[in-house]
Amino acid sequence: MKIKKMLSVSMAVAMTAGLLGGVNVYAAAEEPVTITFGFWGDTAEAEMKMQLAEAYMEENPNVTIEMEYTDGAGYLTKMQTWMTSNTVPDVFGLANDHFYQYKGSEQFEDLAPYIEADALDAEWDMDALKASFGEEDGKIAATPFITKTFAIAYNKDLFDQAKIDYPTDDWTVDDMLEAARAISGLTSDDGKIYGLRWGVRPTEFYRNLYGDMMYDMNTYEMKAAGNDKFKSAVSLFADSIKEGLAPDETSGAISTGGFETGLYGMQLSATWDISTFQSMIGDSFAWDVVMLPMNTEYDTRMLTTLRSNGWSMNSAAENKEACWDFIKFLSASETAAKASQNFGIPSLLSFAESDEYLNDFGGGTAYNKSAFVNMLDWTTDFNNLGAFAEVNDMVKTQYELLLADQLTIDEMIEECQTQGEAILSAAK
Repeated sequence: MKIKKMLSVSMAVAMTAGLLGGVNVYAAAEEPVTITFGFWGDTAEAEMKMQLAEAYMEENPNVTIEMEYTDGAGYLTKMQTWMTSNTVPDVFGLANDHFYQYKGSEQFEDLAPYIEADALDAEWDMDALKASFGEEDGKIAATPFITKTFAIAYNKDLFDQAKIDYPTDDWTVDDMLEAARAISGLTSDDGKIYGLRWGVRPTEFYRNLYGDMMYDMNTYEMKAAGNDKFKSAVSLFADSIKEGLAPDETSGAISTGGFETGLYGMQLSATWDISTFQSMIGDSFAWDVVMLPMNTEYDTRMLTTLRSNGWSMNSAAENKEACWDFIKFLSASETAAKASQNFGIPSLLSFAESDEYLNDFGGGTAYNKSAFVNMLDWTTDFNNLGAFAEVNDMVKTQYELLLADQLTIDEMIEECQTQGEAILSAAK
């Protein structure tokens, strides 16, 4: 999709401080400037990003932004096409797992000098930025936009019907399962009630739910065998599904809806799910969000996979000054931070750490935003590219056999170890 906006240079005006939150703007040029802009997102998130680009063009009428986007899964393919054919957009979205695959590519403009020149290091958590998008030589491939974490959304009405207390941030995995059993015993004329909904996430989360990853991404070693934490993670998801506490959605999300239907007591939910909740639940039931529970055996909270989303510049871009100013708008303006807050935790510290952010629900249901923010202390890497994607798919197949009672959990783990070793050894 391409959106073009061309206005006379004589109409150019300075960007208002209110729109950009004090960020310096690109000085109107003698000639029109065109920037290509690539990004991903579902319908709501893509619309948010398009509106930000349109807002920037409205205040910079000499700038044309040509947009190309797809959904998250399609973006992986698009990135591969761009990188292999040297057709990367001037400004493009980047996630930390994307960067892992393309780290070291000369197609990333080094943004460290730009950040230093504009003294933007105080605007963001630079340690987190370097961990997600930095290289050993000090190069920074992207500026931050939002960080996405998971927590548990819960239906207060179903907790009330089951006569059990609402979860708190110090709850345990056992507490969660007890609540799921109580809620799963309820009935409804609208359909079966489940205590839990994992969605398609078990095959992502069991990789490192309790702090002992099933493989080492640095050494390419498989670590499924003898890994009690991996076994416990697989057991949690598989046993809860077999017990009927949660539906089996391993092969894809169910078509009858999710948490917003009111038929689930709890759901493993991401920051980007909030926009769906706000638009679809309305007054049909009361809900809130709580941190993932603690595992008392391992003295750790369930870990959330972490998605850091940022903005990169093509090193071959012709109008780097304009590209950088647009990137600054996306990463360092309060306008962009506010627009993105229902999809992730904004990276602009002045907004993310403010009471305004924690108490701004866009006119929708008030919920515990701190649950998502506090989960930043309990994160694990997310990788679904290259050889690790092949291992992930293989382990998913073995997990499905476990759910079908065609393998015991010990047999599943043995198969994962053996086949995973072969895949990673060939990729070294």
